[in-house]
Amino acid sequence: MTPEELLKLANRGRKLVRRPEAKGGDWFRITNADDDERAELFIYGAIGDYWGDDDVTAAAFARALRTITAPNLDLHINSPGGLVWDGIAIHAALLNHAATVDVYIDGIAASAASFVAMAGDTIVIEKPAKLMIHDASMFVAGNADDMREAAQLLDDLSDTIATVYADRAGGDVETWREAMKVETWYSSAEAVAAGLADRIANDTAAAVTPAAPAAATPPLAVPVAATTKTPAPAPSRGSQSATTAHSQGGQGMDIAEIMAALKAIIDGAAGRTLTDEEVKRYEALEVELASKRTEQIRARQVAYETPARDSITAAVAATVDVAPAKVDDAQEKAFENYLRTGHPNADIADLRVTNAQGTSPDSEGGYTVPAGFRQKLVEVQKAFGGLAPEVDSFSTETGNSIEYPTLDDTASEGAITAEHAAASGGTDLVFGTVNLGAYKYTSAGAGNLPLRLSVELLQDSAVDVSGLVSRALGTRIARKQARDWVTGTGTTLPFGIARAGLTADVTLAAGNALTYAKLLEVETALDPAYEQNAKWAMNKATFQAVRAIVGSDGRPLIQESAEAGIGGRPARTLLGYPVVIDQAFPNHNTLSAKFAVLGDLREAYVIRRVSNLVVVVNPWTRAHNGEIEFTAWERADGNVQNRKAYSLAAANAA
Repeated sequence: MTPEELLKLANRGRKLVRRPEAKGGDWFRITNADDDERAELFIYGAIGDYWGDDDVTAAAFARALRTITAPNLDLHINSPGGLVWDGIAIHAALLNHAATVDVYIDGIAASAASFVAMAGDTIVIEKPAKLMIHDASMFVAGNADDMREAAQLLDDLSDTIATVYADRAGGDVETWREAMKVETWYSSAEAVAAGLADRIANDTAAAVTPAAPAAATPPLAVPVAATTKTPAPAPSRGSQSATTAHSQGGQGMDIAEIMAALKAIIDGAAGRTLTDEEVKRYEALEVELASKRTEQIRARQVAYETPARDSITAAVAATVDVAPAKVDDAQEKAFENYLRTGHPNADIADLRVTNAQGTSPDSEGGYTVPAGFRQKLVEVQKAFGGLAPEVDSFSTETGNSIEYPTLDDTASEGAITAEHAAASGGTDLVFGTVNLGAYKYTSAGAGNLPLRLSVELLQDSAVDVSGLVSRALGTRIARKQARDWVTGTGTTLPFGIARAGLTADVTLAAGNALTYAKLLEVETALDPAYEQNAKWAMNKATFQAVRAIVGSDGRPLIQESAEAGIGGRPARTLLGYPVVIDQAFPNHNTLSAKFAVLGDLREAYVIRRVSNLVVVVNPWTRAHNGEIEFTAWERADGNVQNRKAYSLAAANAA
């Protein structure tokens, strides 16, 4: 694209992008070296005058740059990017400066900063640093024509930027554009392999020849930006081709870096046949990989053959504390970043789902949660209380309906058999089944609304966002499930343990007064085989009514234990059995309602959960309110697995 065409693009963009007043600041620093041969330039902040009090305009940067007279410039970058038009001007100022520019990516070169980095004659990246490229994005206000014009501008600009990366690193424009569309992040090794950097800092050997960009996992939408953030288009410095600027081998790289470079070559081909140059580069890396592995094997052999110098040395070595193995928490950190921003990256790519666990594809997506977040949510659901923590439960990877085996062998008993005689009589075990499906439970609250948190809260690094979100979403899901485990009708819900269709073992008298005699009837109805682990389950209002039962002397018939100590909460017991409070049970005076159960709850009821809980983070719908929305869903079902394991009490119809 010619300078005139670039200027035309810039003028179109200025009509669509609202620019606030410049604030001034000092987010960059330029100094001449003492010997006037080399100058240092630091970009350690956002680009443009939109992002904060420390931002400056490109004009101020260009004026300061003109004061540099040294023939060599060291440009150090640690920037998240910024305004595209300021990036264009800064990039142009560096290209037009007489000095040789050596770029050093010290921390991050993202968005517009990655484009500025391409102005370097050489590009060096620190080993832990990152580089990110993505499509242009902006906020636009106006009519339909304004929107169409903005969309065309963004497409034109992104295509031109892809040309810049292709000129610098090789590959074709279409492949680079695909990498930009999904917001691709590069480690230092991946940046070198892709040709976006020449070498890793402090690596004495040359890096590999670049390949086309590796694919990345697409985010839910384009990143939120106050204005356009994508690097601006411009030709790379000089006419040197990327394939001649680097060596072919992987000397100086460790095994992980070589493996990443090999993968980048294959991914860059995107299904096409490798070029001769790529094959040559791949084979050179294979040779280096084999050499590195040989070195590892030899080092291990030397360690095996080297004896301890003496017994004292061995004894001292035995007392040395060995640090625990490093835990790979990249996925957990990436998922927490997804919770804070709604922007996923490649580290959680394998958690991506496309149909929200539905039985047929739909438009809802999201990410299954890593093990740590899943455990937090399970703990929240257990802490919610009620029936769920007390009954049998299991998890499956998929949501296909299953026939769960049940067994009631209460009526069977053993026999005495004479010596040398064959056993006679008896019956085979008879197994039954209950069907367990997977209903989709969503965390939508009142009015079917998702959980909403402010951007300011999520940007506070001190907030345990993973714990906060898991508590809120887990409680919402548990509250709905609790009602279904108790009263679900089984039509479009799970079968509840006290659903209306079951036959009660004990029914209160007309008027539904709770009496000591009726409580004894419920206990009598329970098979003694299930008394050992029996518990009551009812709501708090019913239990309070039980506590209010008094004898003829006016004293409570239920006298609670003081085992908790003076001032402590007494243990909830009734007729010697623990009491589980579950608010999903109806009150004892609700006509015809099944209001309480007594029995071995783990034997009586089973809950099936699908382990892949899904969370969707939506930063777009409420962006104008400064809020991010969260929705979670878990597939689960429940059913009675042994009706004889508990007795059921019901209220009278009158």
